[in-house]
Amino acid sequence: MKPNIIVILVDDMGFADIGCYGSEIPTPNLDALAKNGVRFRQFYNTARCCPTRAALLTGLYSHQAGVGHMVEDKGLPGYSGRLNDQCVTLAEVLKPAGYFTIMCGKWHVGQNLGVVPWERGFERSLNAAAGGFYQPGDERAKLFLNGKANPELSKSWYSTDLWTEYGIKFIDEARTAKKPFFLYLAHNAPHFPLQAPAEDIARFRGKYRAGWDKLREDRLAKQKQLGLAERDWKLAPRPEAIKAWESLSETEKDRFDHMMATYAACVWHMDKAVGTLVAALKERGELENTLILFMSDNGGNAEGGPNGTTKGEPTQPDSNWFSGQSWAWLQNTPFREYKHYTHEGGISTPLIAHWPSGIPRSRNGAWESQPGHLIDIMATVVDVGGATYPGGKIKPKEGVSLRPAFLGKPLARTQPLFWEHEGNRAVRDGRWKAVAKENQPWELYDIERDRSELKNLAASDTGRVTALAAKWDAWAARASVLPLGGWRGKKGAAEKTSTKTRFVLKAGEHLDKADAPAIANRAFTITASFDTKTATEGVLVAQGGSALGYSLFLEDGKLVFAFRTKAGVARVATTEIVTGSHTALVAVAKNGALRLSVDGKLVSKAAGNGPLAPLPTDGLDVGTDAGGQVLAYKNGEKFGGTIASLVIEIEGIIEPL
Repeated sequence: MKPNIIVILVDDMGFADIGCYGSEIPTPNLDALAKNGVRFRQFYNTARCCPTRAALLTGLYSHQAGVGHMVEDKGLPGYSGRLNDQCVTLAEVLKPAGYFTIMCGKWHVGQNLGVVPWERGFERSLNAAAGGFYQPGDERAKLFLNGKANPELSKSWYSTDLWTEYGIKFIDEARTAKKPFFLYLAHNAPHFPLQAPAEDIARFRGKYRAGWDKLREDRLAKQKQLGLAERDWKLAPRPEAIKAWESLSETEKDRFDHMMATYAACVWHMDKAVGTLVAALKERGELENTLILFMSDNGGNAEGGPNGTTKGEPTQPDSNWFSGQSWAWLQNTPFREYKHYTHEGGISTPLIAHWPSGIPRSRNGAWESQPGHLIDIMATVVDVGGATYPGGKIKPKEGVSLRPAFLGKPLARTQPLFWEHEGNRAVRDGRWKAVAKENQPWELYDIERDRSELKNLAASDTGRVTALAAKWDAWAARASVLPLGGWRGKKGAAEKTSTKTRFVLKAGEHLDKADAPAIANRAFTITASFDTKTATEGVLVAQGGSALGYSLFLEDGKLVFAFRTKAGVARVATTEIVTGSHTALVAVAKNGALRLSVDGKLVSKAAGNGPLAPLPTDGLDVGTDAGGQVLAYKNGEKFGGTIASLVIEIEGIIEPL
């Protein structure tokens, strides 16, 4: 009888953030899975959300699958921003083997470019194109139920529970069909913007007044007690950018406590949802024969800087909280670095494997020391599920089955493990790891003796560095990693930008990046003359996509301008519903400040989140937002009214507010 398979992926959670890996955050449900299963000491992701999902879903290195960076097409095979046609997903492999295939949660492997779960092997799905939300009311909370956009759901939901609820519903459909099921459950939590119910946050308030210095020591001590860390493991030192906890004021300590309490609430609630899923499996008699794999997509996230970000109230969908670098240093105990980087803090994740009928009881609670990688998940499910991995144009899988490790036996790995993200690179061959930041020389570490990467041996063992670097170079050449720096985009014509400073546009017009207004770090205005007719929704003009850009649109009849920079989305909007014919003027200062006027009257202004840079990859559309969308529009992006004229003028027109 084939086992059911569940792969649970969480988002932006550090190596030490669950109880059975050293955390003070109570995670009893994950701890129970670990107690009755196997935990991996050395399991690796790819240091970032999109590449991790690509590698996990396909069993290839992310560049081979087309997602070497994020979901923008950079004009290179390894950086196309979407799963390509030379890979297959776990669902596409398991479905022919008789599995009922299910996906719930964050997709983020190119839905903006046409790659969707319901066309990549998943029979049932409730998904978001990307993540970054927890509740309805957030502009990114655009969901798809079995391919249908904006499905009718309860008016109030929390994404962590929603994914689990629908996962269980779809499992019941599989049982009705009398098929084994495969569930890919991709949580948003604990990705920013950190949001949680008030009672969950209250549970942890005050518990982080001890500070990151003390709590990091406590986590390492617990890791040693659990048997995760060796007795000689040491903490990587506190980076210069992070202040000593005791140097903070009481007000600062309270703010940081609130910040980490919110993060902890996201992790705790995620664990609670895991408990709901396990209870449902047990109630249905499915737990015994279900392989559950739990992991995170990258290390703790230092985005937001050492002070983090606390805009708004973290119980509300319009808030924007980042736990930041200082708490990420705790989250990745005892390692160096964070998400984005290929040092251990960026690429190390817990891996829990629970399978009562497939893992001997003698292995319950065991630690597995053999290194594993996301590329191994495909080989594992092919092995466990009795599936056949296709040949032909599909690239051969890169990983090895982890099933022997479940049994305490050696893995069949014969090749090193490799990484590259944003120029940060690494290779792990046995006990040795060479690692480097972008444009920096290789470092060398004996990971068996120095997991925290504190003693760089590169200068004393140059021969080993040279040999490991040569292996990395050969891998990079065959795995579509090159040219190094390809994540910035294809060199040459694709990088040319328009020199025009005035654009007169009409409805339906599209401009590619090279022809679109070159607005990066520049002031500009948009003047739109339009008639709403009967329309209450839709985009007048948009430039850019989900990473950077702007959009002028109607939402619930109100005129809104949204400006997306690396620091987030700033908005200006009318307070009244706009109907009939009007002329709107949007003014964007070089510093990102915004003004919106209608028929010559100023209706809204905002300081903004700073300038937009670099120039967005996605081009410009009038009357819609057809490419990578700047926002997840509430009721569609196509404007149903008429646009009489649309003029964009650049630079020198407005002064900073």
